[in-house]
Amino acid sequence: MKLKLLQIEQRIQGLETIANEVAILAKKQGANEAAQPELNTKGQRWYRGAREMLVQQKSSSLNEFDALYVQVMKDVITGSDFVVGDEMMHAEFESALGAARALLIALVEEIESRELPLKTQLSFAVSADEFERASELVNSSGGDEALLRAGGVVARVALERHLWTVVDSYGLTVVKNPPTKKKADTQDLLTTLLKASVATPIQKSEMDGLFTIGNNCAHPKESVIQTDVERLIRRGRELASVIL
Repeated sequence: MKLKLLQIEQRIQGLETIANEVAILAKKQGANEAAQPELNTKGQRWYRGAREMLVQQKSSSLNEFDALYVQVMKDVITGSDFVVGDEMMHAEFESALGAARALLIALVEEIESRELPLKTQLSFAVSADEFERASELVNSSGGDEALLRAGGVVARVALERHLWTVVDSYGLTVVKNPPTKKKADTQDLLTTLLKASVATPIQKSEMDGLFTIGNNCAHPKESVIQTDVERLIRRGRELASVIL
């Protein structure tokens, strides 16, 4: 995802360089100075390159982009006779070009917003498999405490991993409290999700309890109850399905 966005950003920067040259040439043409055929060549390079990016990324702004080109920009870029030296027409072109450039630049944000739910949905799909594995361990435990604990640990890890993916997807920073800790823990993770309104206070409180059950499963000195582990698996799966 990050590599894809980087490549798109680099391509947009290249098109922006061409757009700057187009703007300069259009001003010359508006002042009745020689700008063709260079304006047409560079204008077409910018328009075709920018439009193809919007097409490939299925941008919601494609129709708006095309309208700006057809209604205002095309005649100026191609140097139609009735626009040469027309300062008003070229002022409209400058405005349209700026709007079109803004639509292209905004493509990065559109892609990020689109990919956000996809990433977390994929994360939930993975965690759902882990919750199922945890459930199988508990159901087959038959009184074997080791299997019961294993199921609880698997469920805990599944929930925590999913929540870290959600934090990463939203671009949130998990702050250690206190800052002297070696690394952020689940409390820091839940606090971050709460402050960002990704999780509600009730959800945070419930997950606090679920992580406690999972932690107890990982420490033999702490007792575990099968119904608690089953609740960890059931509610952990349900919470992961809504916190996306």
